[in-house]
Amino acid sequence: MRRFFLLALTGLMIVGLQACTEDEFIEPATINLEIKMTNADDSFGQGRGGPPFEDELEFSQGRLLLGSIEVDGKRADNDDYYFSRDFETPLTANLTEGTLSQPVSFDIPQGSYEYIRITLNTTGTDTCCGLFLRGIWEQDDDDDDDNDDDKAQKVRGASPRKHFSGTGINEEVPLEISLFETPERLKQTILTEEEQRQVVLKKDNWETIEITLDMSVIFKYINPGRLRQAEMQGAGNNQKIIISRESNRDLHDSLADRVENSMKAVIK
Repeated sequence: MRRFFLLALTGLMIVGLQACTEDEFIEPATINLEIKMTNADDSFGQGRGGPPFEDELEFSQGRLLLGSIEVDGKRADNDDYYFSRDFETPLTANLTEGTLSQPVSFDIPQGSYEYIRITLNTTGTDTCCGLFLRGIWEQDDDDDDDNDDDKAQKVRGASPRKHFSGTGINEEVPLEISLFETPERLKQTILTEEEQRQVVLKKDNWETIEITLDMSVIFKYINPGRLRQAEMQGAGNNQKIIISRESNRDLHDSLADRVENSMKAVIK
């Protein structure tokens, strides 16, 4: 009788341990979402060996509109995970300030993930596209201080065209970029701060997924000469470059193709 009682007790303990283990797999870790951008730097136009001039870009405004997000992950020893959330009104990410129009957080079951992927589904409104950027393009006016190497480079290539106003050369030209007039899916595999794909989530821990749009990467392969040859809007000191599906379409398509590769998602 005693032996039977011990066997029964042992069985109950095993079942209880299994139940606890299964419960642990569904204990949630809470994730916050942040989206921002970093400005262009000296790598602008350097992806193909570098132009014979040193133009600069600085963006003062960036806005990303999202209709929904999706999160999927592959857990090492348990079921895979999938989650999606639709936004009744578009979620607006102010990329310059790194803020969202509403807080976004969600729970993901704890555990060790071989990977976690987040998908941003862009949307638009009647007045705005999925991704809008505004900045200043500063042309390198090196006519007065060219060295011999610069002059030699210019002889081998076509001389860049500068944009003129009524009072002379516009060295600073406003730039407006409208991308994703139709919905686009931007997929990112989440990395740790050590650049690893494997992510370990623990219950009751608040984590943050920080998604960064790197403007230097977007423009890395855009030779400044293409901006110098771009179609201008306006006249005189009111000139600006608009890049959209209707204006400077070649630049629009080149930039749109690079957005996803210019983003990075890091869990912190």
